[in-house]
Amino acid sequence: MPRPPPPPQHYFTAQPAAASAEQPFTLDLRGLTLRLATDHGVFSRGKLDRGTQLLAKEMWIPPQGKVLDVGCGYGPLGIIAAKLEPAAEVLLVDINERAVKLAQDNITRNQAHNARAIAGDVREVVTGEFDTILCNPPIKAGKAAVMSLIEFAAGHLRPEGMLWLVIRTHQGAKTYQRDIAPWFAQVECAAIQGGYRVIVGTAKGTLSDNA
Repeated sequence: MPRPPPPPQHYFTAQPAAASAEQPFTLDLRGLTLRLATDHGVFSRGKLDRGTQLLAKEMWIPPQGKVLDVGCGYGPLGIIAAKLEPAAEVLLVDINERAVKLAQDNITRNQAHNARAIAGDVREVVTGEFDTILCNPPIKAGKAAVMSLIEFAAGHLRPEGMLWLVIRTHQGAKTYQRDIAPWFAQVECAAIQGGYRVIVGTAKGTLSDNA
């Protein structure tokens, strides 16, 4: 009998098996025009998915803040953050090495000089605290993996820092909003559109508490 085909790889694989075939597109959003290269084996090839688009529209980037884009893919969120606030320091991270190469190329292509991309598990390659963390989490990786990422983010926010998530409503957005509440001072839904919800968690503590 012939062997069954191998299971398909997800975009959160470190080294995608799919043959590379870059596909560029132009994105107009938040008053910016970006030229972005995408590829097979990387989330949302050839266009910006609706969830990331909604998050990009809603997210607030603090001037001169430190920003982390978790699971950056080819980099749209981090690059938009860097272009909106040129004095901010933006770090893009993804376990997918092909995605990180695309993200760094897109950073250079769009002259986002205050951003950089690195490869690896964010829980292993990132230290320090951030004012804003952005994430379109890999829901298909399973709830345990997603909750682990959110718990990491909650522990790496500065006092009153904010985690911005986007999750499909039918993939459990309301449940995630409830379940992550113990890790934050406040969790709220900032936007609902096209079957997605933007969820914002504000870190515990105040600047005066940590002076």
